[in-house]
Amino acid sequence: MTKICVVDDNPLILTVVKKALSILGYGLFTASDRKEFCTLFEKEDFDLVITDYYLKDSTALEIAKDILNKKPSTRILIMTGKEFPEETGLPFIKKPFSIKELRNRVIELLSNRADES
Repeated sequence: MTKICVVDDNPLILTVVKKALSILGYGLFTASDRKEFCTLFEKEDFDLVITDYYLKDSTALEIAKDILNKKPSTRILIMTGKEFPEETGLPFIKKPFSIKELRNRVIELLSNRADES
């Protein structure tokens, strides 16, 4: 089963994203901050991590560094309501986004991962 972790300090976003993607058959995990994410990341092998850009204890760029240092094959999708520096090379989705848009981005990122295997 494909595993996805959603990291956001807004419980509503966590709930909506989890419901929207679990319907597609993905295994969903949630974390409300970097510390909680790091604990999960040590135990689970995620195929994709979807994270808000600004968290109460970190940013998505710090989480991306954690991921790339330990499990570089893990895909990352950053959610942001602000402008995002495209030069990072990381995929992002601009808030507010539709469920359809989110699902399409997730499917795209995961199928790119499968193509590289």
